[in-house]
Amino acid sequence: MRQALADAGIESAEREARWLVEAGTGRAWTDLIAGSGGIEVAQEQRTLDLTHRRALGEPLQYLTGVAGFRHLDVAVGPGVFIPRPETEQVVDRALARLPRGGIAVDIGTGSGAIALAISQERPDADVWATEISLEASSWAKKNVSALNSAVHLVSGDIFEGLPSSLRRRFDLVVSNPPYIQSAEAERLPDVVKDHEPGIALFTGGDGLGVVRRIASEARDWLREGGWLVLEIGATQGDQAVALVEGFGYAEVSVEKDLAGRERIVEVRR
Repeated sequence: MRQALADAGIESAEREARWLVEAGTGRAWTDLIAGSGGIEVAQEQRTLDLTHRRALGEPLQYLTGVAGFRHLDVAVGPGVFIPRPETEQVVDRALARLPRGGIAVDIGTGSGAIALAISQERPDADVWATEISLEASSWAKKNVSALNSAVHLVSGDIFEGLPSSLRRRFDLVVSNPPYIQSAEAERLPDVVKDHEPGIALFTGGDGLGVVRRIASEARDWLREGGWLVLEIGATQGDQAVALVEGFGYAEVSVEKDLAGRERIVEVRR
């Protein structure tokens, strides 16, 4: 298994092989190493199948069915964007802007990772999440149920579906929207562009189309003094700042990720 993955160019072949064995057998690696019971033929075949699919380029998280995000294990699979480590910093910034007992909404929640993390780490908050994709929504619903979360899920585009009673009441609007220009698709690794949903990755024009819509519509949902926190592409800082300033937001700032790239725009209404 490890060799098959290494031959496919997977750098962390040994570690991934262990995770695939756990996914294929449904048992912990330490139990298997300890020799606690044998491996059934069906389990072995499933493990080999997962290894073959990984060697062909399927995302590891789709095969194991889980992605780690902050303090959570989030269920993922085909049809939903895999949450990235850099988005964990978006949650950091969102939590810093969310007052005690505040109301927050995660726009385009996907698997629900951002909303679920905020709700888990700030149980005092009232957390909402919207998602237009039915496939992604099914994963978010699964995660909310599995984690016994209090997040309110809404089906709709951007702010669609949210109760009108919440207008001008949100303390925080947060999102990791699609921000990759469609023309840039071929530059992405095959494991991303061939498997993860394009609706969560790509947008036309300058790549800020969805950011522009969220920034525009958020003014009708944020209370005075409320915050908008958005993840952006590493080269979009200046453009994003000019965009949100054009909508009249105050205290505009751009936060850098751990690699020193401008990745988060924060603005106050």
